[in-house]
Amino acid sequence: MKTIIFAFTIVIFITTTIFSQPFILNIRPDRDTLDYHQISESVRVYNITAEYLQRIDLTTNETIDVFKDDEMIYNVFYLIKDSLALIAQATTWSIYDIYNNIIVKTFPAPYDCMIDAVLINNSIYGFSCDDTEYGDFKTKIFLLDLQGNGPIALCKIPFYGFDLGINCSTNGDIHFQIEDTNYVPLRDDLTILVSFSTLNNQIVNQMNLSELGSTGANGYILYKGKKGVGIILSYYNSNSVESYFRIYNFNNGSASNFIYHMGNAEPTNTIDNKYLILSETAYSAGVEYNKGNIFIYDINTTNLVKTINLPPWGNLYTFENFPNNIYYVKDIELLERQIYILKLDSIFNVLDLTSLNPSSAIVNSSGFILTVNGKGFDTVSTVYFNGQPRATTFVSDSVITAEILSSDVTAVGSFPVWVTDRYSISDTLQFSVMQVSNPNLVVSLKNSLGNQIPASNVMYYESAAGGWKDAVNNGDGTFTVVTTKPTVSIRMFYEYANQTVHNVPAQNNTYTFTTVNAAVELRNSTGNLIDQGTVQYYAGAWRSFGTTVNGVANKELLPINYSFRMIYEYVPLDKQQDISTNSTVTFSTVLCTVKVTKANGQPLSGASTKYYSGAWRDIGLTNANGEAAKELLPKSLNFRAASGNVSKDKQQDIGVNNLVEIQLP
Repeated sequence: MKTIIFAFTIVIFITTTIFSQPFILNIRPDRDTLDYHQISESVRVYNITAEYLQRIDLTTNETIDVFKDDEMIYNVFYLIKDSLALIAQATTWSIYDIYNNIIVKTFPAPYDCMIDAVLINNSIYGFSCDDTEYGDFKTKIFLLDLQGNGPIALCKIPFYGFDLGINCSTNGDIHFQIEDTNYVPLRDDLTILVSFSTLNNQIVNQMNLSELGSTGANGYILYKGKKGVGIILSYYNSNSVESYFRIYNFNNGSASNFIYHMGNAEPTNTIDNKYLILSETAYSAGVEYNKGNIFIYDINTTNLVKTINLPPWGNLYTFENFPNNIYYVKDIELLERQIYILKLDSIFNVLDLTSLNPSSAIVNSSGFILTVNGKGFDTVSTVYFNGQPRATTFVSDSVITAEILSSDVTAVGSFPVWVTDRYSISDTLQFSVMQVSNPNLVVSLKNSLGNQIPASNVMYYESAAGGWKDAVNNGDGTFTVVTTKPTVSIRMFYEYANQTVHNVPAQNNTYTFTTVNAAVELRNSTGNLIDQGTVQYYAGAWRSFGTTVNGVANKELLPINYSFRMIYEYVPLDKQQDISTNSTVTFSTVLCTVKVTKANGQPLSGASTKYYSGAWRDIGLTNANGEAAKELLPKSLNFRAASGNVSKDKQQDIGVNNLVEIQLP
């Protein structure tokens, strides 16, 4: 889980508020093409004697080379937000203003190796890695001002090649992790959290990092966060790695709840500490790489709110001056590198389509402009027609238009239309391409998935004198209304029910009725779905709807008001509902308890209890408390208790009171 630092070729994040663009600095080898060893006919090993930095603009992909001075670059650290960096070379260190591309100060390198550096109160606090003591590796905390004066060695701590995970709190304390050297080999579950005060330049506190992590983990890691808010990882090694991430605020000592993730991932928190971003990693030939799977969690709720899939082998960057953006760069060493910019202010956008205009066209007709109505649209929304992107124009957040080509309507059928933006894909609507043009009104019926289904019949109404007339059945599931009137009323018949619409344009037009997927569910008194419920609906007579499977029965119906009937344990219960506004009809049972007592009021066990629904149905024998219980639909029922030759009946509405008390004489 932990990454040993031996080679310090690290890419760091830099940005500018002046030019409003983020930069990254990438260390590259400046090799001499003539200085190499020929290992084999096809393999050469080059001697790298110098390195330089690529300053890459993530907005324009413009790249310039800096620090090409024939020196090795050991490391790069940013000091002030994303704008000022410390460049550690073999013989010199430099303070570099990235967005102005200016070397502010250069001074002799005080150490050959450095793990990390932070800027506090205009002084650089660094951690060297070139010290030993009695054969043990040590890191030296030193103080250096921005003029290069110093260094002043402050203290030494054990160092065994692990990232320190440095976090700086607002009171001037530096918090980092070290290994417990009392154990050999080192134990990842005994990582120590150290707090170093820059006010008195000494260590002020040490504690086990496990005290802030998940109990009993195999290891704990502190990751560098932002503005004094770090990230603590607790991981468990089983068949696969189980990771528990916690956001810890070193400024006030508060901690988030744990965020669970299965597998390895590199974490970062957003500047406002609202989201935790996990970039999933894996290993190939011993090298850890990003798989391209990015998971964004809400820190407050710990819920996963977004998953983004990008190409593998990229690098993830965030910037303090660009808190709403996430940058992902693939092939950073190439000029044709791929740069993905994910904007948090729109990444959670939900695209929803409501209608298409037109919703159909005649086969082999000319191209046209398709209007897509919905919500969540923006300037980068793109309409897809039958899987192909089409030129899209943004009108508003609820309307966009797309240019549909004549080649898109050369075949009869239904074609899917959806919309994408940077991060989301909408639901899908169907566009119909029909065989022939009809100067009249063509009426069709589609189900909730947008697929055409055959209607039972279609009627239309022109005037009171003519009354309702049958439309012409085209034999393909559609009907034609032949009329000279400009508008008519249409009535669609399906599954014994009918739906009527008025003032429909009747000349050279199409009209589509759409069913809804009505769901009738049965739940018990605890809210759990239950089976063995038989469902009917009323359309001229009681019609079969189906039997609940996993507690639910489904049927495509026209979106109107129906009476529904649930029959459970021989008891029917009716309910009326308009499925155009709510397509889920819920019936719930109550736990009916029949309590039988003797004449003296004492519970009577072993008494037979029944209820009447078409016939007397068993509830069961009473227990020691004189009670027998059964889940029943809430309505008025007749109940009977019997013991020996004595019985007594009682009628009660168990929807009002589900405890039926019967006293036998």
